[in-house]
Amino acid sequence: MASVKHQSASRLCHALLGAALVLVTGNGFAHGTVSHDETQTRPAASAPALTADVTLHDTALLNQDGETMKFASEVMGDKLVALTFFYTSCKTSCPVTSFIFKQLQDRLGDRLGDDVRLVSVTVDPATDTPARLKAYAAKFKRKPGWIWLTGDKQSVDRTLEGLGAYAADYTQHPLVVLVGDPVSGRWSRLFGFQSPDDIVARLDALKATRTQARLAAP
Repeated sequence: MASVKHQSASRLCHALLGAALVLVTGNGFAHGTVSHDETQTRPAASAPALTADVTLHDTALLNQDGETMKFASEVMGDKLVALTFFYTSCKTSCPVTSFIFKQLQDRLGDRLGDDVRLVSVTVDPATDTPARLKAYAAKFKRKPGWIWLTGDKQSVDRTLEGLGAYAADYTQHPLVVLVGDPVSGRWSRLFGFQSPDDIVARLDALKATRTQARLAAP
C-alpha cells in the first residue's frame, strides 16, 4: 500500500510539473539549463512538516506593482500566511510550486486577502524586477491577496535568512513552503511538492487555534 501511495504521489508531482511548464513556457518539459539539482526537480512525496523557527524582519521590499511594503508589518501583518520561494528563470521546481499556489488561491476563495495571504519571494532579486514578477505572476492568474516580492539584494537576503530559505547559490534554494501565523509565531516548514488541500488544512488548524485562544482569553 505504501508503495502504491508513493507511486501515486510521484505521478502527481510529474503531472503538476508538466502542467506548470506548459503554462509558463508553452513547451512542456523542454527546458534549457537545469537550475535545481536532481533531487529537487523530482522529489518523491511531500515530506512531513517540521516546526519552523522563523524571524520576520521588517525589511522594505517591493511587490509586483513596484510598491514598497514592509515585510513583517505590512506583508505579514495579522494574516495567516503561506509562503513559497522562486526565481522567474527557473524551469524546474519553481513553476510547479507557483502552480500549486495558483490552485491554493482557488481553494481559498474569498478567504484570500481576508484572513489568509499568499506570499512568493524571489531568491534572485538582481534579475526579478517588479515588472518581471508582475508578468510571471499573471501566468498563474494572481489575485489580490497573493503578493510577489523582490527588492534590493541585501534586503531580500535578510528576509530569506529570517525565513530559513537563504542559499548562497540561489539556484539551490530549498524547495519548501512555510505556513504560519505571524501573531502567535507558530510556523511549519513543508518540504517537497505540497497538496493545496494539505496547505489549506494547516491554515485551518492555525485559524482554529486562534479562535480557541480568543475564547479562552479572560
